[in-house]
Amino acid sequence: MLVKCPSCGAKIRVSTSEFNLKEKLVRYLCRECEKIVMIDLVGDVIPSSSTSDRTDKVLRPSRILVADDTQGFVALVEDLMKKEGFIVISARDGAEALKKITETRPDVILLDLFMPNLSGFEVLKALKTNAGYKNFRNIPVLVTSGVYKPAEVEMIHEIGASGFISKEAVPEFLAYRIRKLLSAHAVSGEAASPEPQ
Repeated sequence: MLVKCPSCGAKIRVSTSEFNLKEKLVRYLCRECEKIVMIDLVGDVIPSSSTSDRTDKVLRPSRILVADDTQGFVALVEDLMKKEGFIVISARDGAEALKKITETRPDVILLDLFMPNLSGFEVLKALKTNAGYKNFRNIPVLVTSGVYKPAEVEMIHEIGASGFISKEAVPEFLAYRIRKLLSAHAVSGEAASPEPQ
């Protein structure tokens, strides 16, 4: 099968016998950029005319990266999303969020605005404008905060966020908003259009 390196974008030919196809996310050493990357055996596959080794019809749970420095909020999101069948990856600050985005290639990012070691604003800006993250630009980003101003919500949309949800609305509306983003992303192949909550 032909896959795309999530780090450098190089096309890599791999044999399905190299992997356990029950694991949809595998570690691989890219010979082009010489980095160990996580290859998504569904999302990173380059479609070909060969159907003998296609994995795009294999269903896998969607991965959500929740980046927030409040452990109680992360635990709440993990509980809500795991009940909905999602895989939850957590990051405690902005720097860890960027690292985990490149390592795990989540399907959606839930990003707190105010975190140490890079704020949510800085993480969003890096994802949407930094050439080093160009392969991750289309991942939908749902920004969240407990304390915010309307001007901040407008700014995150201008930077490229797919939407905003207040922390108070998370218990009731997060699953709905995540599914809506995933659905819009699947239909368009790009990040969903901004929608404030």
